[in-house]
Amino acid sequence: MPNLINFVADMTGQRDRDLVEVTVADVMFRLLKARRLSWWRLIEHPQGARLRLMAGLTSNQPVAMSDPHVEPEDLPRVDEHEGFGSCVDDNVPLQLSGGGAKVTLFPVNSEREVVGVVEVETDAAVTEAQRELVDGLLRIHRNHLALLDYSEHDTLTGLLNRKTFDDIFARRVAKSSIGPEYGKEIELVGRRRIPRPDETTWIAVVDIDHFKRINDRYGHLFGDEVLLLMARLMRSAFRTSDVLFRFGGEEFVVLLALSDAAGAETALERFRYQVEAFDFPQVGDVTVSIGFSRATVRDTPEAAFERADEALYYAKQNGRNQVRSYEALRDLGVIAPKKVESGEIELF
Repeated sequence: MPNLINFVADMTGQRDRDLVEVTVADVMFRLLKARRLSWWRLIEHPQGARLRLMAGLTSNQPVAMSDPHVEPEDLPRVDEHEGFGSCVDDNVPLQLSGGGAKVTLFPVNSEREVVGVVEVETDAAVTEAQRELVDGLLRIHRNHLALLDYSEHDTLTGLLNRKTFDDIFARRVAKSSIGPEYGKEIELVGRRRIPRPDETTWIAVVDIDHFKRINDRYGHLFGDEVLLLMARLMRSAFRTSDVLFRFGGEEFVVLLALSDAAGAETALERFRYQVEAFDFPQVGDVTVSIGFSRATVRDTPEAAFERADEALYYAKQNGRNQVRSYEALRDLGVIAPKKVESGEIELF
C-alpha cells in the first residue's frame, strides 16, 4: 500500500502524458509480476485506428517505445492484434485463450472513449483481485489525464493552449527524451528512417486572414466553426510528431522537427494550400498567412516566437495568403535582424 500511495503521488505530479503512461505501465508490470507488458495508444487514421507503443516492458530490458517520427500509416493496425478490436469495442478486459503464458488486455479510457490498450503477459491467469487493482490504477490515470486535458488544451479546438507552450518548446528544442527523467533506458522501435543529425525545431505562427470580417459578417458561431475546421485541417496536414497550439483568437503555432528551412517551408506551404482549397461552409474561401523561424537550444520561447511573428507580420503586410521565413527575410535585408538572436549578440 505505501508503494501505491507513492505511485499516485508521483503520477499526479507529472504533466507529461507520455511519462505518465510509462509510470503507470511500470507499476502494473510489477504488481502483476508480468513477463511482458505493452501499453498501446490508439491513433486515429482514415483506414482504421493504429497502435503506437508508448511503453513496452520486459525484465531487465530497456523500455521500448514507437519512434515518434513514424507516421500513422506505418504503425500496426488494431485488427492486426488478436482481441484488440473486441477489447476496444466492448470496453472490457479480455483474457485471450491459448496454452502457455496468459495474455490479458485492459482498455485504457479517457473521459469520453477508449484511447488505448494495455497488453499483459503473465505466467498465471490474472485474478479478480488483480483486475480490480488494475481497474483502480487506470481510473486514477483517466482522472489525471482529464485534469491535464482541461488545463492544457484549448476548449474550442482541442489543440494545446498557450500555457503549455514554454515547457513543450524547451523539451522539443533540447530534444530531451523521457528516458533520463524516468530513470530507464529508452529503445525506439519501428523506425522508418535514420534521424538526420542536423534535424532541428522550427516554429511557425499561423494567422487566419481577415478573421474579424468573418465574425462581423457571419457571426461568432460561424467564426468558431472556422476555427474548429482550421484545427482539423492542421491535424490532417501535419505529422503526429509535430505539435499544434492555439494561442487565442485566430492565431495558431506549430512546432516542426525538420532538417532545413526548405523542408519546413514545404510542409507549411502544403498546409496553406489545403486551407486555400478548402470550402468552408457558409463562409467559402479562407486563407492563412504564416511566418516561421529556426529555433535553437539558446532560444527562449519568447525570442523564437517573436522572430516567427515578425515574418508573419511581413506576410500580412505584403499580400497575405503566403509563407515567409524570418531568416530568408533577414538575409534579403527586408527586415532588421534582432539584437539578440538564439542567445548570441549580433553586431551592427
